[in-house]
Amino acid sequence: MVERQFQKLNFYLVGFAIVMALLKFWMMVTVDSKVVVICAFLSLLLLGSTINVGIGNLVPNHVKKKICFRIDFWLAVLTLWFTMLPFGLFGLSAFFKTSFPLTGYQFTWITINRYWLLGCLITAYVVLLMVVLYLRRFIYYLATSDNKSFLQILTLSRHTASLKDVGRSLLLIAIRIGWVMCLILFLSFINYLVGQQFVFVLSLGIINLCVPLIEIKLLFRLLAIPVNSHIKLTGISVFGLFGALIFVSVLGVTYSSHRILKPAQQEIIVHRGVIDNDDAPNTISALKKNSRYRFSYVEMDIQETKDHHFICAHNDTLFIPGKGQREINLLKLKTIQRYHHVDLFREYLHIANNLEQPLIVELKVINHSDKEMGKRFAEQFGQQMLKQSNMVHSVGYNYLRQIKARYPKIRVGLVTMLNFSNLAKYKVDFYTLQHITLTPFLLRSIPSKRPVYAWTDDQSLTMKRLSMMGVDGQVTDQAIRLKDLTFNQKQNYWLLILNSIVTYL
Repeated sequence: MVERQFQKLNFYLVGFAIVMALLKFWMMVTVDSKVVVICAFLSLLLLGSTINVGIGNLVPNHVKKKICFRIDFWLAVLTLWFTMLPFGLFGLSAFFKTSFPLTGYQFTWITINRYWLLGCLITAYVVLLMVVLYLRRFIYYLATSDNKSFLQILTLSRHTASLKDVGRSLLLIAIRIGWVMCLILFLSFINYLVGQQFVFVLSLGIINLCVPLIEIKLLFRLLAIPVNSHIKLTGISVFGLFGALIFVSVLGVTYSSHRILKPAQQEIIVHRGVIDNDDAPNTISALKKNSRYRFSYVEMDIQETKDHHFICAHNDTLFIPGKGQREINLLKLKTIQRYHHVDLFREYLHIANNLEQPLIVELKVINHSDKEMGKRFAEQFGQQMLKQSNMVHSVGYNYLRQIKARYPKIRVGLVTMLNFSNLAKYKVDFYTLQHITLTPFLLRSIPSKRPVYAWTDDQSLTMKRLSMMGVDGQVTDQAIRLKDLTFNQKQNYWLLILNSIVTYL
């Protein structure tokens, strides 16, 4: 009887993984924020119902009917749901984090203040994780302890916990993460050896079916809910599992990529105007040296001084003797030139136009940037920017809109340091996205008419991975390496398999 119950639960868990795949498929094909919200709610219900099935035999019928039991149970499930978000949440986190709405001002503020915000969030999350692991038996005691209040169950969970137990839980999590990594790496290796589309599709199916199973069984283990790790195979169960694998594999192709295998010529964008450290970044000398290669764009950075001059510089601060590091926007141009050699952007732009080398200008923004900086940039350089296909990108969305309002023909783009928020809703012409956390769903959510450039990718494998994902261009310090890059598409399916790590971890 017990074996049959475990068998039933195991098949229910397989169904859980299939439904999770369906939710990801639905979000990928619709690319609609409302659908993402619905899927977030459904994933919460699915997680709760799965746990409910797991504890079903532990809970007396009269306890299940109590309203206080239901409230306590779903509060615990909601806490678990939030706790699992940074761990991928069965592959759903990648969809959720790039779907929630933010205004342009909020996006800019979060991006500029990302370091201390991330520090606060990581600290808060570590505290939450430790509390959850310390009280991990709460749901088990909720199911097995009749006529006890919420506080009594909480006290019981606390009394049976220990720091040693928390350490074992962390070790268990680390082991399961290792399993997921090993599975993805193994399948990547198989695809590296074979390089066939059928193997690629099947590998996606295995990942999308097995990783949620590994994660939900880990959750059951942490919650002290008994589950049998073995499925007694019969003819029907083998057929069902094989059918589930094929079904999830077909879905996996759909939500694995957006522009995959698109035969498009990539734009090569020279990061800060230098190639393999051949000169000082953001200088006219580097511009003159590397414009001879005729790459699509030279990307460079500018800062505004206190007296409203724009200089070529990446860092927000400069060292001033006797005053230490000072923000550029608090310094006058004469003060800067007294201690540092900097090129004026006016001269840089003039020379770029004469050399017929298009630019992507990054307008650097900090918390204290002048509110009218975008307007001043447009007034000073608008006509010169229009002489060729020069563009502007920045994390400062409002400044981009100021430039666009004054010169609608200047193409403006949003730069991301962290890939989050519903980027497609912003009124820009292109995107320059940080490459490490670039996911298929994020690419798919952006209309194909708006180019997506990835930054900054200097390794050959990274260049190949982004090419396979279908970005429209790459910002790189190794422009010649990217230009000379050749690879067989089929032999690099393994890079897309490897990219699953971003989705699931």
